[in-house]
Amino acid sequence: MKKTWLCLLLLLVSASVSAVEWPPVKGKPFPDLELVNQDGKRIHLADFKGKVILVEVVGMTCPACNAFSGAQTRGGYQKTQPQSDLSSIKSYFAQYAGVKWNDPRVVYVQILLFGMNMKTPSADDARKWAAHFDFKTQQREYVFAGIDVFLNSANYGASYDMIPGFFLVDKNFVVRSVSTGHHPKESLYENLLPMVPKLF
Repeated sequence: MKKTWLCLLLLLVSASVSAVEWPPVKGKPFPDLELVNQDGKRIHLADFKGKVILVEVVGMTCPACNAFSGAQTRGGYQKTQPQSDLSSIKSYFAQYAGVKWNDPRVVYVQILLFGMNMKTPSADDARKWAAHFDFKTQQREYVFAGIDVFLNSANYGASYDMIPGFFLVDKNFVVRSVSTGHHPKESLYENLLPMVPKLF
């Protein structure tokens, strides 16, 4: 009897994960995923509803992702060489959004899609990455470990192509701007970041 219930539970969890719409789509709600953050806590991303959310998808070996995370001052993660012509998203946020990084109306979320081995990162990876770049949940800076669905056969290519990338999510949890990949359709500096204060 216990095995039957366990099988049913696993099927339900599997169905809910496979039903996740990935990648996120502009004009639609951001996928409400339950992920583990750098403090080891499971959080539904929709719990941030009511805030403007800047979501960054990360490949841990990505030079641009390291640079956006602050590698020019803190060094690349595990000696990854950061992209030399990029600064931290914190500096760009102040410059192009015109909003202070610590504005309480904004939440910063990093989702680690690819670990150092190009596979799904662990909760420990999220903890170590956050510690290296000094991201703290107390400052509304969340680093989440990705899940297998991001890198399954149906989604691997889309996840890979969106790095480096940012999504801007409004207070209703709807994706309003997407700037992903090396040739984004929307500019991070001209479109996504300047939209932030318009969403308050």
